Amino acid sequence: MSVVVFLSNTNIQIATGAPSGKGVKVTKLCSEPLPEGAVLNGVVMDADMLTETLRSVWQINKLPKTEVMLILNSPQLRANRIDAPVQPDKKTTEYIKRETSDSDYGRFQNPVTGWYIVSKDNKAKMQKIIYETAETDFVKGYVDIFEKVGLKLASIHNGVQLAAEFFTKPSAGKTLIYMILDGNSLVTVFFAEGKYYYDSTSRLFAQPGTPEFAREIYNSVSAIRQFISAQHLNETVKDILFAGLTGPQVQQLGNDILNIDSEVDVSMVPMPQGTTISDGASAFPFYIYPIAGLRKIDEKLPILKASKENKARASSNAGLKKLILPGICILAVAGIIYGILLGVKASKKAELKEIEDYIYNPSVLAQVAEYDAMHDSMGEIGSIQGGVDLLVEDINSYPRPDSEINAMIASAAVAHDVDIEFVSYDATSGVFSVNAYSPVVDDINMFIADLMEMDIFEDVEYTGYALTGRLTREADVWQINVVCTLAANDPAEEAGADGEVN
Repeated sequence: MSVVVFLSNTNIQIATGAPSGKGVKVTKLCSEPLPEGAVLNGVVMDADMLTETLRSVWQINKLPKTEVMLILNSPQLRANRIDAPVQPDKKTTEYIKRETSDSDYGRFQNPVTGWYIVSKDNKAKMQKIIYETAETDFVKGYVDIFEKVGLKLASIHNGVQLAAEFFTKPSAGKTLIYMILDGNSLVTVFFAEGKYYYDSTSRLFAQPGTPEFAREIYNSVSAIRQFISAQHLNETVKDILFAGLTGPQVQQLGNDILNIDSEVDVSMVPMPQGTTISDGASAFPFYIYPIAGLRKIDEKLPILKASKENKARASSNAGLKKLILPGICILAVAGIIYGILLGVKASKKAELKEIEDYIYNPSVLAQVAEYDAMHDSMGEIGSIQGGVDLLVEDINSYPRPDSEINAMIASAAVAHDVDIEFVSYDATSGVFSVNAYSPVVDDINMFIADLMEMDIFEDVEYTGYALTGRLTREADVWQINVVCTLAANDPAEEAGADGEVN
């Protein structure tokens, strides 16, 4: 029997049960509110408050105290996917560290990483792995809190990736979006033809049941469509499976989104086959994360085990330093004695007098003074020349907003039947502001994707999808604000083209 605890900003959700065949068997679900300010985005803000709340929940619900798994959705517990060759676990751990040291370890001062296998292709000798990285003190803080309550913490995992894997089998061969609402946090997971592609977390501001809430949900759908366009996927996403709302709320959301886009179908997320809940399936959409944690995980290096190994290595290094220290002291004493002998030898009166006579020779002093003056003059000239060279390079690298750039933007718009309107240009920042109009929102997405491919722009941002009327169109069209930042010129390329830098 396992116990899975999910901590959000507002609630403690707990599921007890065990893996069952290809699913899970849930024996008990319970939820209790978290005191405000106890936990924020997975980070413990008040350890005493969280400790007392956990103790109270365990006493009230009479829960087991061993084999407890903690699930968090926190930027302090990063989870990523990687393809790795099939090899022994120790070599796989070393492979993960090599492949991810620059991108994922840089943000942590003392990181600890655990990993588990998602799938394995023995024919191709490759395996898909999810690895999770956190600060060592972050992990230790939760271990200490659970020990104070009398609970044995077995593992810590990222909830979004567990949920994504939970929905992989039901998504086989399908293109759809899962949305999981937890308070005001919305997690979106995108599958294309049954393959996991993308997940994101966003904050919602509107209340369920309002048109504003439907608009925020539709914005997430639009973001997925932009991702599909940018990745050149030949997929159409229409189906949204929603968790975290009641049935009537999901139905209201579906009706509101139909008023925005008639091709989008919103429905309640179904419980995967093989999963059973003793109290009935109605609670399933509200306990996605703890239920997903009850699945059997092929965990090769739990993050708690990795944390203990790091601590043991640190202790071993400290002991090694104690053994080396006496030897270092002996070498230091020998070095001092050697230095004294060299000093005695160098202090011979005859050699010292000869050196002093040379140093204070009037002719030598005059030559040194002349050399110092010439050196200082050359330094000033070099500094001035360097400043001039940098100024020329900066001037030549400044982007030139000419008619050719306008023509390239207009050409991309014509290619996708998009109307554009040049709004402004800021010479200080090199930013073009353009309004794009089209009755088909995907045409605007493809126009923006083309702009992103252009080397003349350093950055392309787009905001504010809205329906509006245009004199040049008979029907309402979509409008979006596009901000294009010009890329700096390459002075070296201009020098090669003109023969010299102007």
